[in-house]
Formats: sequence, structure tokens, C-alpha cells
Amino acid sequence: VLFPGVWELPILLVLALVAVAATEPARPVVVRAVRRSPVDLTPFFRGATGRIVPYLAVAALLVLFLVRDGSLGAEAGVRWLLVGGLILLVGARPAFLAVSTALVLALAVLVLQPAAIMRDRSFFGVTEVLRPAGAAQTTLMNGTTVHGVQWTDPAKALLPTAYYAPPGPFGDVFETLASDGRPKSIAIVGLGAGALTSYLRPGWTMTYFEIDPLVAQVASDPRFFTFLSSAVPTPTIVLGDARLSIQGVADGQFDTIFIDAFSSDAVPTHLLTSEAYALYSRVVKPGGLIVTHIPNRYYDLAPAVAGGLSANKLSGVIRSFQPSRAESDAGAAATILTVGSSAPAGLDAFAAAGWRPLNQTVPPMTDDFMDILRFLRPLW
Repeated sequence: VLFPGVWELPILLVLALVAVAATEPARPVVVRAVRRSPVDLTPFFRGATGRIVPYLAVAALLVLFLVRDGSLGAEAGVRWLLVGGLILLVGARPAFLAVSTALVLALAVLVLQPAAIMRDRSFFGVTEVLRPAGAAQTTLMNGTTVHGVQWTDPAKALLPTAYYAPPGPFGDVFETLASDGRPKSIAIVGLGAGALTSYLRPGWTMTYFEIDPLVAQVASDPRFFTFLSSAVPTPTIVLGDARLSIQGVADGQFDTIFIDAFSSDAVPTHLLTSEAYALYSRVVKPGGLIVTHIPNRYYDLAPAVAGGLSANKLSGVIRSFQPSRAESDAGAAATILTVGSSAPAGLDAFAAAGWRPLNQTVPPMTDDFMDILRFLRPLW
């Protein structure tokens, strides 16, 4: 007992504690009534400040960029950011945070999808047609990017809208094309919903170069859009990559070529190189117009266009369009358009309409060197 071994020591300690407890006088036990709130949310809010403050700072920046760019997803973005903030506010318990996050993600992906009347996937992404009940417009989406809009009202269905609205730069281009009263042959790279067909006039022809067969299928179906099915004559659609398809076009076949394949996010850089603009200038008539539509959330593509034009001894002008409140209510959307030509005098009409000169400021992109990151917009 005086020299216990290793295994006996814990037993002796326990016996000693029991002995001490037995010798101490018993003390009365006092039971105090504790009032507890029927609902205790304290465990859910614990540490909320540390979670919410960084989140609100990032969310505020995101909302600022969405609103500044006039994004169509601004309203939905604000709502989902509020939902995320609410989850973080009461997310101190890991189990509750995990379950609520999973529930919100499931709702966003499986339940609260837009009211699409058509949705399908091709090699080039997901294409869907949105026409909610009672909506004034049918919208063609590719991923998160709007590729075409048409009024559901039959009286306005064939009016150009969104990027192509008459008050914007597209209206200027077609007004200039029609000013001499002669028939025009027009090429368009990028079909979308076929909205530019609304500018087609008697005696004119249009040829679309479209890489995605699914987009061509949707735009040609009058259940979704009627720009193409209502046109006389019906525009021609050439499927395939435009750079390859146009190589087989004869010199000087078109009066104007529109490069309208730039969405608001992805950039088909091979359509912006000096070699691409050499191809465009070959297939338009002398003094013809090369029109490039460059709306983009992340890149300022005007210097790239200017480099491609300058490399082929073409002059250029640019117009950045921001619709007024009345124009926006009438369906117009902000956009940026450039026009190039081998005949500087052919651009005088655009200068008179307020277009600015498009001057080269950087070396052009080439097929061997497509350094698109130098055109990335700053975050501020």
C-alpha cells in the first residue's frame, strides 16, 4: 500500500476521494428556478458579425457591378445574395448551415429555374427560350447571355429591339445602308434569334453564318421566333465556323458584313485577329462596311478591333450606346458597335451622327498571338 504499482495508483486515488467525501458533512442542496425563454436562438447567431461583415462587403461590390453594367441578372442576383446573407446570419450551428445551404442550392437548380418553353444543350452550351406567362417578350438565352429578344405582341413582333433597337448604333448603320436606295447584300456572323432580319428591305439579301446548329434550329422555328420565318426573301443560313465558311465566298460579294458573334462573356478571339479582318475586307465590296458588335462584361474589345482594322489599312468609328429611360422602356439595350471601311469618306455619315474615330492604340492580335487578357476591363 505504501509503494503502489502503476496499475494500483488510480484505484487508490479513487478510494481516497471516496473516503474524503464520506467524512465531509452533508450540505443542503438548493434548487433555484431558472426561467428559460421558450425559443433560444442564441446558438444560431453566435459569431454572426465575423461571418456577415466580409460577406456584405463582397456582396456590395457584386451588386455595384451588376447594377452599373445594367445586367439582366441584377434583380435575381440581389435576391440570392440576400438569401445567402440570411443563411450566414443564423448559421453558427454547422449542421443547420449545411442543411440550409443544400436546400437553397437544390431550390436554385431544380425548382426555381426560369420559365423556359424550350431548353436543350449542344456542343456550344445550353440554349433556352424564355417566355413566362404574360411576358411581353420572348428571350433567347445561351448560358447566362441574352442572344435575342422578340416582342410577343404581333403588332410589334418584327420590330428590332434590345441591342438592335433603331435609336442605337444598328439603326444608324441600316439607315446609312438604305440612304442610296440600292439593293444590298448583307452577311452576318452570328445568328442569335435572327433579330437583324427585321431590317431587311425589298430587294435586299441576308446570309447568316452560324456555328451552332441548335441556335439555327430555334431561330428558324416560328413557335419561338418569327424574324426568319416572316422575312421575304428568307435569309440563308450557313452552318459552321465563320472563318472557315467565309473563305469560300467570292471577293466583293457583300455590301456589308456584321460580326455579331461576341456574347457578353465568351470571346471568339479568332474573329478579332488581323487575318480575320483581312478576310472580311476581301468579301465586302470596295468601300463596303465591316461592322463589329462588341458588348462584353469583362473585356474592352475596341482596341482589338482598331488593331485589326489598322493592320488592313481600314478606317474605323465607334459608338457606345446607353439608352434613355424612355428608350429602355421601349425595349432598347446598351451596346457598343464599330464600323470599318477602306473608304474613309464612307464613314462621314457616322461622324455626323456623333460616332467617334476608332484609332489604333495597341498592336493587333494575330492568329499566332491572341493575347486577349490585355483587354480585360478593370474592376473599378
